[in-house]
Parts: sequence; C-alpha cells; structure tokens
Amino acid sequence: MYRNRTAASPLNHAFTLLLMTVSFLGVVETALAKQQPSLTEKQAAIIIDEALKMQPLMWQGFAIPYSIERSSQHKDAAMLEILFNHQLLIREKETQVIEIKDSNRKRIALNYRYSFANQQGIGKISSQSGFYYGYGRLKNILQLSKPYLIGDAYYAEAYVQWYVADIQDWVDAPAFDYARTLRRSLESQEKPFEKRVYLQYSDNKWAFWKGRPGGL
Repeated sequence: MYRNRTAASPLNHAFTLLLMTVSFLGVVETALAKQQPSLTEKQAAIIIDEALKMQPLMWQGFAIPYSIERSSQHKDAAMLEILFNHQLLIREKETQVIEIKDSNRKRIALNYRYSFANQQGIGKISSQSGFYYGYGRLKNILQLSKPYLIGDAYYAEAYVQWYVADIQDWVDAPAFDYARTLRRSLESQEKPFEKRVYLQYSDNKWAFWKGRPGGL
C-alpha cells in the first residue's frame, strides 16, 4: 500500500500541472479575445459615412482677392462671374494704370476686384478655405481589414467608394467644366471616388481615424 501511494504521487502531480496549464491557456485565450475588438462591415459603414458627412468639401480654385479686367474672356472671369451671381463673392470696380513693357507708354485697365463677402452666414459657404460645394457620403466598402494592433491601439482600414452630396447649384454651370474636381463631383453618384480610410478602437468603441495608424 505504501509503494502504491508513492508511485501515484508523481502521476497526480503531473495531472495537476496539466490542469493548471490548460486553465492558464484558457485565461490567456479569453483575455486576448477580449483585447482584440470585433468590427463588422455594417459598423464600419455607419462610422465612415458619418465622418464623411462632417467634412465640408471646399473648392480652392482662386486666390482671393482677385483682380481681372472687366472685358476679360479668360475662363477665370466666367467662373468668378458665376460665384458673384451666387453671392459667394462681392466685387468692386477699380482702375489700374499699367506700364507697357519696353515703352514709356501706359494704359488704363478697368478691372473687377473680387473679394469674399463679409455677410453673416456667407462664411459657411465661402471663406479663405475656398467655396463650399458639398460633402461626402459613403457608397460602398470594397475592402475591410481585420483589426490589427499597432503600438497599444487597434486599427482597421477600409477601401471605400464615396460620392458628393448636397452639391451646390453653381457647380453645374458650364463655366466650371474646366474644374475637374467639380465636374467629377457631379458624376460621382455613377462614378464614385475611391480612397483608403482608417478606423481606431479607443474607449471601447470604434471611431474614424484621420491619418495613418500609429501616426505613421
């Protein structure tokens, strides 16, 4: 009887160690599962769409103020006229004396000087940042990665198609056919833009991340 008890003791010890190892691995696996967050395509779509809607799109076609001859047939003159007619710019008449190169003669230029309107509410649609022409909306998620860890934060990246909503009336004027960004925006419902965006998991929730993961 004594030999049987001592012979069984190493076996019992090994079995106990095995149970402890399995239990420990289970705890580690559970902890890792809790640490790595899940992200569905539906969740990502809601976050990305909301982020796009919060970013007004501004067209920066000109350096304002801008002086141009009243008789000019340049494409810029036509676009400035449209923006003025939509009350996105104000203009004043100005007279400028211009010296003729390699001559003692001078000529008089009759110009329009365009500036941003300092009216309440106008600043939301035109300012030094440019001219507001719409905001983005998500059309499709083409690819969505699994969450991955960089540093101490989890990220996910998505390759998306998006289009421009709330397109302003002036964008459709023929004068802006020269502005590729605006022209593409008009057809973006049928021919969406594409880009890569990122999400970050923070404070137990996913959020839109501006920039690249980990600040890279």
